[in-house]
Amino acid sequence: MRYTPLRKALRSARGEKGLTQAALAARSGTSRVTIARLEAGSAGDIRMGTVGSLCEALGLEITVGPAGSRPALETRLAREREKSRRLDLRHRHALLAARLLSAPRTKANALVARARAAVDRWEREELCSRHYVSRWRAMLAGPIERVAQALLEPGDWADALFQNTPWAFALEPAAA
Repeated sequence: MRYTPLRKALRSARGEKGLTQAALAARSGTSRVTIARLEAGSAGDIRMGTVGSLCEALGLEITVGPAGSRPALETRLAREREKSRRLDLRHRHALLAARLLSAPRTKANALVARARAAVDRWEREELCSRHYVSRWRAMLAGPIERVAQALLEPGDWADALFQNTPWAFALEPAAA
């Protein structure tokens, strides 16, 4: 259908604002019939002035780009968000490593014991693959200094391990 992305965006924005077609018509100076036809996909050619008035009334902006570029940009944005999320998890585990090293030994040992108990539960209840369990066990083995070092340099599995961490109870809140 012609204007499919436009009609979907207009209908969605109108719904989010809780406007009827008549209310949008009054705000934009466009007829309700034109809005109905546009949203139904039965409108013929639409004047840019009409589109501009509707967008302005709905708080939308008009952008132009090469055909097919929107999916590529959305994919790129999703990848960048995922990259940012992974970096945030690494940062939060690095802060935890610093907390373990600076905490009194008894408190640090208690935190490590709690993380080990989480891994034990994963294994007992088969909540994670044996690969996660074995890698986390190796990272949690040894003295506090070794555990902290493992959190700072977790190897090739870092991103996967940090997605499903036994340290969820001890991590700082995610960056805003």
